[in-house]
Amino acid sequence: MRKLMSMVLLVVGIAACSDNSNNTVIPIQSIPGDYVLKTINGSPLPFTFTGGITLNTDILSLHDNGSFIETMSLADGRVVVDSGVYAANNNFLTITDETAGFTYSASLTGSVLTAVFPTGLTEVFQKK
Repeated sequence: MRKLMSMVLLVVGIAACSDNSNNTVIPIQSIPGDYVLKTINGSPLPFTFTGGITLNTDILSLHDNGSFIETMSLADGRVVVDSGVYAANNNFLTITDETAGFTYSASLTGSVLTAVFPTGLTEVFQKK
């Protein structure tokens, strides 16, 4: 009887976690991967900062071990590479750029990562 009751509770628990409207399984979000910068403060790339530097592309690579590498290509041909670590709490990230020496926060919704910097800039990345 106990075994039968345990099975019933397991089935009820699984059913409570499913999406009954279309019978699809909702996957657990995976954070590691490559994210391509799409906008800065709502403006698409290339983006020119106040100091006159123009950013053409930016790829943020988050690794399984909690480290990251960010590769930024500038209009003048230079490539800037920053690295650091990140910590995740559900879909919220704390990212510490050890190269530049600052920490910022980000949130992940589906495949879109939105980063908010201490300077007030908001960057929106799309996972590849």
